[in-house]
Amino acid sequence: MELNVIYNEDCLDTLAKMESESVDLVITSPPYNKGFYANKNAKQSSVWGNLNGRKIAYDVYEDSMEPADYEAWQRRILDECMRVLKPSGSIFYNHKDIIYKGLVVVPKWVYDYPLREQIIWDRASSPMIDPHFFMPVNEWIYWIVKDPKEVYFEKERSAYRTNIWRVNVEKNPHPAPFPLKLVNSIVASCSPANGVIYDPFMGSGTVALSVLNMGGGRSYIGSEISSAYVKMAQDRIDLFHSEPTLF
Repeated sequence: MELNVIYNEDCLDTLAKMESESVDLVITSPPYNKGFYANKNAKQSSVWGNLNGRKIAYDVYEDSMEPADYEAWQRRILDECMRVLKPSGSIFYNHKDIIYKGLVVVPKWVYDYPLREQIIWDRASSPMIDPHFFMPVNEWIYWIVKDPKEVYFEKERSAYRTNIWRVNVEKNPHPAPFPLKLVNSIVASCSPANGVIYDPFMGSGTVALSVLNMGGGRSYIGSEISSAYVKMAQDRIDLFHSEPTLF
């Protein structure tokens, strides 16, 4: 598997080519399947308000699977990520709760994996204002490990000391960007020098950019089905390489 490449393909195709126990860290934020709930809630908006599954408009992905199919898909991806992960490795899996018919839908499948900790990503703001609910400013980052006795972790290298990470969403042309500061902290504290970091949903390339920022001989592998997003990510990577350094 060639390193420092974003593969323009389905992540399951990329994972199928990766050797077992070859990756030190997985960081990803998959589509949340919000489109399904947005469509289902279209006739309920006057009753349940604005929080009912705000749809995200991706480039080539509808984000609207039947919930059982979506869960099965996410399990397949997590199973494969666990396979390619080294015993000392971690998966940081970002997801969020969705309000449907006035109740919360949670990504319950994460509890079938070795879950080390639930981290609260406090986004500090939200576009979803509704009189029926408290404003939802948080998302979840589920820290899954391969072997809790061998997991690599250097807490002093993290920007955070608690499991509540407050960081605003950054401006980015991608509809669902990851903040670079947040990813930098994960890469620094949970991957060794010369480690390999994988993102199954690379999007605008934030994980790749973070790996380059953190240095230490680390490498990235990414998967992304949208050729437009691959170009977006590559443009950011090219800009990083073109900027002068102090050394």
